[in-house]
Amino acid sequence: MLRRVRLGKGIDVPPFLERAVERFGPPQGGSTRARLRRQLRRAWFPALLVGIFFLYRFVGKAGLDTWPVYGVYHDLQADGFLKGHLSLPIEPAPELLHAKNPYDYSNVRYWWLDATYWKGKYYIYWGPVPALFEAAAKWVLGIHRGIGDQYVAFFFHCLAYVCGALIIDRMLRRLFGSDSRLLLALGTLAFACGNPALHGVATLSTYQTAIISAQAWLLAGLLVAFDAVWHAGTSSARALRLPLAGACFGLALGSRISVMPAIAALVVLSALAEAWPSERRWLRFITNGLAVGLPVSAAGCGLLLFNKLRFGDFFQFGSNIQLSAYPLGFAPRWVFGNLYSYLLRPPRLSCEFPYVNQVWNMGHDAFPKWFKLPPDYEIIEPTVGWLITMPLTWLAPFAFILAPFRVALANRRGRAYLFCLLSFLTLASLTGVLTLFIYGTTMRYLNDVGYGLVLVALLGAFSLRYHRWGRVAPRTFSAVIGVLGSVTILMGLLLGYQGYNLHFQRFNPELDAKIAGALSFCGPHFRRAKLPAWGQ
Repeated sequence: MLRRVRLGKGIDVPPFLERAVERFGPPQGGSTRARLRRQLRRAWFPALLVGIFFLYRFVGKAGLDTWPVYGVYHDLQADGFLKGHLSLPIEPAPELLHAKNPYDYSNVRYWWLDATYWKGKYYIYWGPVPALFEAAAKWVLGIHRGIGDQYVAFFFHCLAYVCGALIIDRMLRRLFGSDSRLLLALGTLAFACGNPALHGVATLSTYQTAIISAQAWLLAGLLVAFDAVWHAGTSSARALRLPLAGACFGLALGSRISVMPAIAALVVLSALAEAWPSERRWLRFITNGLAVGLPVSAAGCGLLLFNKLRFGDFFQFGSNIQLSAYPLGFAPRWVFGNLYSYLLRPPRLSCEFPYVNQVWNMGHDAFPKWFKLPPDYEIIEPTVGWLITMPLTWLAPFAFILAPFRVALANRRGRAYLFCLLSFLTLASLTGVLTLFIYGTTMRYLNDVGYGLVLVALLGAFSLRYHRWGRVAPRTFSAVIGVLGSVTILMGLLLGYQGYNLHFQRFNPELDAKIAGALSFCGPHFRRAKLPAWGQ
């Protein structure tokens, strides 16, 4: 008869499972039996992550069996890689090949819109990492046809939320010594669903893919770097975790060049935070910097070589030779309009589900009457300010106010807290600096800073809850955090349902009609209005 170890409360575990936990379980204190009991009690957390995966899948497919296709450029680049060349496997129109100036808008009917065109060939101006992953997947699975960009974009969305959830879990347990299921679940859902995360899942487009790929790899690198800082002083922190963090940062750079300032800051923070407990901290800081920085440098050199082989110029990324009706440009005069839009631009409210609506071509209604805009500022794509859609971020200031600055460098929790604070701020700011200088805003660019904003907000919320202020009235502070977090999740769900162009209404009108009919409160004779044209 098989002997079983009894854990209490009716839980019997076979000996082989106990031995597995003893051998492979996390380095926690207590007996094997106690550790196993803790792991079984935490089984709800991976179940929650799986549930979010299915939510993403349902939203991304609009409740259908097939995936809507929002773009094919990364897929085409993957096919190009598999065929052994760096251009896209499409032939330009003869009229474009013989045009005196192929970039002139008069040739728009011959363009592959927003592709980069150079010497008779098409290329992409996004980083090659998403296409490389898609090429690898197609090679392994034996796929020899076009499949679109939605699969690789979905993969990176899932990678981002899993890495973010693990960071939140570590932050809550290690920095605050808490195993609160409610706070962990709330934080994970706010991270995974807060606008614009789910909005991006509902529009798995070519334009979204490079952004979310960079964010996913930044979060993966930050997760590994957090472990390195927490285990500072051990050989594995420097020998294994720091180079792995650098490799993740390098993949982020190869996805989106605009995250380079953020990566530089994260390399310095990771190297310094891990080195600080050492008696020879500055020497260790240099060696740590090499451990993190060399993979990033290798990725940067590879990206420059990629440019050289395509365009004959190391620093030509292709964005200024793309075939676009709105050529990319940068100027300081657009910063204030973009800041207001990303912070405070309002949605349009309606009795019709989903109630909170983003608006295309909003015009000057997007700004107060007193706000002066440059005449060349574009108000086309929908944007809703994050202070409105993510009220959880109202708690972000407490991450500064309650930070343990006096003891931050004296103990492990203090150092890890400071590392998290500065790293999260980096994700919430430096990753999106460049987009502030563009001639207009778009919801997808909020993904450049959205994850960082939620992490800073959660750090502030946890600090408030477990500070002596929060312990005076724990239920009150927990309720405040719960309400703000729940509204953040709800707003993300409502905007995510829409995507860029009424995602469910466009691709699954039957299901949308049922949902809208059940949840709208516009009167007994309510009917969905005629679907507007794309981008209207």
